[in-house]
Amino acid sequence: MEGPIAGTPFEQHVVRDTLGRSVTYYVTLPTSEPKPIMLVIQGSGCIPVLTMTAGGASSSVYNLQKFARDGRFTVISVEKPFSGLVTKAGSTPGCSDAFNSDFTAESWRIALQAALNDARKLSRVDRNRTLIFGSSEGAVMASVVAANDSSITDVVFMSGSGTTQLFDFIAQAYRSCFNVSACLADIEKDLVAIKSDPSSATKFAWGHPYKRWTSFFSIDPSALLLRSKARIYIAIGTADDSVPAISQEILVAKLLISGRDVTVRRVVDGDHSLNHRDAKNWGQLDLEQEAALNWFSRTAIP
Repeated sequence: MEGPIAGTPFEQHVVRDTLGRSVTYYVTLPTSEPKPIMLVIQGSGCIPVLTMTAGGASSSVYNLQKFARDGRFTVISVEKPFSGLVTKAGSTPGCSDAFNSDFTAESWRIALQAALNDARKLSRVDRNRTLIFGSSEGAVMASVVAANDSSITDVVFMSGSGTTQLFDFIAQAYRSCFNVSACLADIEKDLVAIKSDPSSATKFAWGHPYKRWTSFFSIDPSALLLRSKARIYIAIGTADDSVPAISQEILVAKLLISGRDVTVRRVVDGDHSLNHRDAKNWGQLDLEQEAALNWFSRTAIP
């Protein structure tokens, strides 16, 4: 159902994408003057962006409603098609069969692009600038969208893989395994299994279907961002246990050597969420996200 969502700064829209799916997205309510788009892309998994409860609306995207109330942006966030957790008897909670059968980087890009194209028709949008804000898998997808949409002017890339996610596993083995050779052998064994049935939505490795890994292993964010025209802000937690910082530094090195407009923020002892590992709250992430938005606001249009 389209229209304002009670208790939130959003209204809901639905658009049909080129794959024939109904794509739900949320966009901030109209303002007195047009504002640049900020497309916020969530990380991995199938938890909905917005969930309505008796106490109001909650979001799985940290600070999404805060971003919407910031006032500087027309904020957009898109639900992954078929998102929502289901619990199968005798198993742990997981994504639906429909989600697992549908989800790849390319199918997700198509949904994101459909929502972005539809939102650009709104009078509340300043079409001169478009920011994509992604964390983790969302950062990888930011690179995919930016490489395929020349109107993307700015990308905030937080805690995302700098090259293929397969390298993340390899780098993590060198970083944390007592027996590196054994860990690398396990990675290669899983990779062989994935390659033996690359389109399977029912066989899993590292918490995701083979189909998902086949898709994402083929993505190199550094190559994609070099194809884009966007300015780029990269935030790295030096103690990231999910995406090793050395993977993210590959992206930094390639952008810098190519002379691209890139700003890098390294959070010393920061984890995957850019919080200090011993932090008891999310205060550091608040500061890092605000710094990224301020970077966008200060960056002049050539």
